[in-house]
Amino acid sequence: MNQLPLRERNKQRVRERILTAAIELFKSAGYYQTTMDEIAERAEISRGTLFNYFPSKDSLLIPFVEDLFRTQIIPAVNAYLEEQHSTLQTLRFLFMTIHEHVLTIPSIEQAFKREFLRSRGVDPKEFNNNNEFLDILAAILRNGQQRGEVRTDTSAEKLARYIGVLNVSIFYSMVMELEPIQVDYSSEIEDVLAFVASGLTPRAAQQTE
Repeated sequence: MNQLPLRERNKQRVRERILTAAIELFKSAGYYQTTMDEIAERAEISRGTLFNYFPSKDSLLIPFVEDLFRTQIIPAVNAYLEEQHSTLQTLRFLFMTIHEHVLTIPSIEQAFKREFLRSRGVDPKEFNNNNEFLDILAAILRNGQQRGEVRTDTSAEKLARYIGVLNVSIFYSMVMELEPIQVDYSSEIEDVLAFVASGLTPRAAQQTE
């Protein structure tokens, strides 16, 4: 196995320390309340070093979510998969886990909304370019195919991309809500899952209904 050069490994470690510090502070104090100086102090690096890795707090948003996904969401979903729940139950668990780990962080929704309204910074398509997200979706669907719960005339990978687009639409509807009415994430998930269920059901099962 090829090992990264020492310099690259050190850079990776510093980046991970920054993201860990940001996650801890965003969760405890809120996104807007956290300053770059506080992140640098928590990560035990200089302010200049922090800005070399992330030129602004907004530039931490996507890496922050990706790190949460890799370290907390995927392990939780993999453990849930091993318990042999139905495909729809597992998809529901995935979406709700994303909500609990990311969108419940104080002021994180407002931060994403602000970036969208600025028409820069955060692109919703980036969330569907996360290979780890698509991989875990495909694993859930592949397991469902083996159990006879998911159609097999389309690959799990392609189905995962379709569902990934729906996930982006839920996220987008939440952060772009301009009215004071709050989007009910749980209700949105149930609506999407009902739609997904009709598309995932094996053809034979559909014909016997």
